Amino acid sequence: MGLIQGGLLLLFVVSTLSQRDLVIDCKANTVTVKWRPALNSAQKVDISQALLGRCRPSSVAENVLLFSVWIHDCGFRRQVVEDKVTYTNLLTYGLDSGVPSIVKRVECIYDSSGKTTYSEKAKNDLVFTLEFMNSDFTEPAQSSMFTLDSRIHIKAEVEQQDSESLQIYLQSCVLATSPDLPHASQLHTVISNSGCLTESKEGNSAFLPRRRPSEILFYFQASALGENIFLHCEMAARDPQSFSADIKACQYMKEQKSWMLLDHPSQSYICSCCDTGCTTRTNLVPGTTTQKVLGPFAVVEPQNKTSGTFWTAEEELSGVPVWVVVVTVPMVLLLLAGAIATGYYLCFWRGGRIGYRPRRDLLTKY
Repeated sequence: MGLIQGGLLLLFVVSTLSQRDLVIDCKANTVTVKWRPALNSAQKVDISQALLGRCRPSSVAENVLLFSVWIHDCGFRRQVVEDKVTYTNLLTYGLDSGVPSIVKRVECIYDSSGKTTYSEKAKNDLVFTLEFMNSDFTEPAQSSMFTLDSRIHIKAEVEQQDSESLQIYLQSCVLATSPDLPHASQLHTVISNSGCLTESKEGNSAFLPRRRPSEILFYFQASALGENIFLHCEMAARDPQSFSADIKACQYMKEQKSWMLLDHPSQSYICSCCDTGCTTRTNLVPGTTTQKVLGPFAVVEPQNKTSGTFWTAEEELSGVPVWVVVVTVPMVLLLLAGAIATGYYLCFWRGGRIGYRPRRDLLTKY
């Protein structure tokens, strides 16, 4: 069941099969374009010079550009005339300064006899969730309290009610001190630039390999104390092959000192904008995106474990460990008692002075 359904049937696919430089495949929801710009034999196709509307190519091979996008993305123009729905866009390839760009028209025409629209169905079918997970992502976390410097594990997921394959992306995530983002007194960015995991470069954070397209897993380090912290995330769902500079999942690999695309590492050039500024999507279809707030949660100081003795921690008294006090006090008391006993014996029992010797005449007087 496609996202465009209920009588919205493909009338024909616009493709110039007779011209090997351009092939257009119009599906119910997506458009795939293969294009070889008309360059001279000495020129090599530069992927950064090509656009379908405002979308960059997904890849290039043997000077053939591949675009795989949603029909509602990249600035397609929609026109309804009687029972026909037409989507049009332009392919452009920029040449040297002063030379006109190469331009090709892309057009897909559909037979529209039903009333169900993409946005209505998507809005009804897509359910997004955002939750804390345990360390191995097998079940939800048992607590929303985390210790300082520990990892906080997050799962974002999109549920769908039909067989359409969708992949979830996190466009942005921000830690805030309020559930109402504009009123938060403190903010800390985790994901920005339409899917760049900023915290993976500036802190300790990473995406995990996907288990399925409909979920995305990542963690970040609890680096600051707080009792009422909220995670604000913008989430989006798209066709698994429609990644581009404005919808992606990128993370920074510190050993390689470069950004890597989570799902297609060979296409990591898409992440090159993470350090500068990526395109922000402005025409997202209602129902395929959402804003979620997770929290509140707390980050607290770690509690010291017991040491196995009758005290619960190695507390110190005036800079001296407790065990030293426990051993020293009885020894001092014992020595003091010995000194008193010795003094009593010498001073009273032996006549009151050291070195005393009784007089003989007193011993024989009686």
